[in-house]
Amino acid sequence: MSDADQDFIAAAMPAFISEAGEQTEAIEALLLELEEQPDNRELLDNLFRCAHTVKGSAGIFGLSKVVEFTHHVETLLDKLRDGELNLTPPLSTLLLQCNDQIKFLVDTASDDNADTPEQKDLRADLVIQLRAHVEGLQGAPAVAAVAAPDDATADDKPGQTAWQISARFGPETFRNGMDPLSIARYLKGLGTVKSMFCGIDGVPALVNLNPETCYLSFNLTLESSANRDEVEGAFSFVADDCELDVVAPETEGQKLVRAIEAMPATPRLGDMLVSVGAVSQEKLTEVLSNQGQTKHAASAQKPKLGNLLETQAGVAPEVVEAALNKQQKVRETSGGEENRYIRVQADRLDLVINLLGELVIAGAGANLLARETRNVALIEANLHMNSLIEEIRNGTLGLRMVPVGETFSRFRRVVRDTASSLGKEVNFEIVGGDAELDKSMVEKIADPLMHLVRNSLDHGLEPPQERVAAGKTPAGKLTLSARHETGAILIRIEDDGRGINRERVLQRAWNRGLIEPGTVPSDDVINMMIFEPGFSTAEQVTNLSGRGVGMDVVRRNIEALRGSIRLNSRAGHGLQVDIRLPLTLAIIDGFLVGVGKAKFVLPLGSVVEVIEAGGQHVRVDTTGRHCVELRGAVLPVVRLRSLYHIESTLPERTSVVVVNSPRGKYGIEVETLLGQQQTVIKPLGRLFKTLRGISGSSILGSGEVALILDVASLGDLVTRDLHAGTTHAVAPSS
Repeated sequence: MSDADQDFIAAAMPAFISEAGEQTEAIEALLLELEEQPDNRELLDNLFRCAHTVKGSAGIFGLSKVVEFTHHVETLLDKLRDGELNLTPPLSTLLLQCNDQIKFLVDTASDDNADTPEQKDLRADLVIQLRAHVEGLQGAPAVAAVAAPDDATADDKPGQTAWQISARFGPETFRNGMDPLSIARYLKGLGTVKSMFCGIDGVPALVNLNPETCYLSFNLTLESSANRDEVEGAFSFVADDCELDVVAPETEGQKLVRAIEAMPATPRLGDMLVSVGAVSQEKLTEVLSNQGQTKHAASAQKPKLGNLLETQAGVAPEVVEAALNKQQKVRETSGGEENRYIRVQADRLDLVINLLGELVIAGAGANLLARETRNVALIEANLHMNSLIEEIRNGTLGLRMVPVGETFSRFRRVVRDTASSLGKEVNFEIVGGDAELDKSMVEKIADPLMHLVRNSLDHGLEPPQERVAAGKTPAGKLTLSARHETGAILIRIEDDGRGINRERVLQRAWNRGLIEPGTVPSDDVINMMIFEPGFSTAEQVTNLSGRGVGMDVVRRNIEALRGSIRLNSRAGHGLQVDIRLPLTLAIIDGFLVGVGKAKFVLPLGSVVEVIEAGGQHVRVDTTGRHCVELRGAVLPVVRLRSLYHIESTLPERTSVVVVNSPRGKYGIEVETLLGQQQTVIKPLGRLFKTLRGISGSSILGSGEVALILDVASLGDLVTRDLHAGTTHAVAPSS
């Protein structure tokens, strides 16, 4: 291999690993969907396409191990598509294990030492099982040897086609990290290159030649048993920057296939076949009538139209398949032509967001100076600039927002495998997967969610026999849901299992000295004991739990994201875990208030209203709590002056900002209202990490520092004091 080839592979390998990783994730998701819909042809086609894409891309990079192993998987998937095999649970498990092996080979493509003898033995065993399924169809014994993909292709696809390939590469081919020679070498692996001509008519004079620009084209004749998709797949990485024409001697059926591929999009299978002359309208009507009668007579599922057209109308199978593929492409592209994607490195996007934060601060400072000048034209210009900054902010932050469903879907495999190892039956449901969250937070919340899901499977859901004895269905239910709620996102893990054993947790807390022996706190306090370091109620240590490691890390990681976690347990009926997270860690819309010389920011989404309170409006109850009457109801009030010991003289008139929290409404007493403004969130230093009710800080346009209030945390203080009869947060001041 030349130095140029090695440089090409090194430069393009990260992109291949990333895209192949997406394909293996898609394979896993499709296999799990197929377990529920084993006869879904659309899912089977997508599954085969993903495996074929990985194989083709790996071939371009010369990754023979990936190509050879994936070829055996592809052969089995082809049998599933043809209906020669049915997808059973054991076969699905085998394919999931094969997908894990493909992912391993892709991830370690640059490290030959990672492929240990144990991995090679595992791969050989998987190939034996794959070939046993395939060769069992032919009545032949399973062969233990690992055959090369070329040999298998020759066996499975007899007959050679002389493909005429013409490719003109775009000028950006080299800059995009692609090399036409690598594609030519890959084509050679598909068959025999009978002739090849390199076109240099586009190469300019030497004085005008740019070494980074591609001017090449080539025409070659490839004799191969590969089909058109496999040949065109060699050009998948340069598809957007290459004029490609692949031609083969056409039979009548191939002409019809070409006509279907070239015709305008139409969603109906029969209309496509009639349009190209593959079947007459009268014959189509007859087949449709037979299809309806067959369904009525058998009182079963309606037979597929494509199968009836093949058997009753004599339409060639490849023509029906082409029409079905065209139909699938119509579904995939319908209404989504504008949904195009571009890959951007995460650190570049982080840099843009950081600069945007500084722009927000600078804009606030410019607006403050403009107001001080009292120049109307300057004030209006700054207001217009700030509105544009806000639009840029919303658009830029939207780039980082991703649906949490992408993370949730990873747990399908975890639930499947864990439940199987525990001998439990579980119905797993995902709700609200389209709710969006900052990508950086999605990545950080994945591990805590994983631990909570496995904890529900191990500790919460009972074995089938125990559930039946308790009057429940044999299969447990586990639901993972997400929804937006008052400027935050609520992620809920809910099961219908045992719930938390309150007595066992309390006894373990007494034994470990976490609670004074004999003291019985509230249910909330007892439930939260499971998040203490080293706390476990498991009777024995298993490979899933029992060491008291993990739940404290879960809470710590969630709180590090400025989030909160709450448990709601019903003994014998299940456990509900609520995780609340801010939508983003970067910029929020805030409501600025002042107490003395201190400035505070409230998330605007949590603010309900502002009322004036002072003098006779503010009362102190028997516990010393401040409260105010709001439309006939008593509203508890947090006095920031007392909570944070701010040196200021209480004015005669104050304002109370009414906010929503997970525990209900309450008020925050402030002295000045400074209005709405965009707030750039800055993390607190280690010294202030434990400060109650504060989630971060921000720099104002004037250069002052404002603290961002954590509405949920302050709400917990209010509720805790209400239950305990103390007034840490709202002690009256003179």
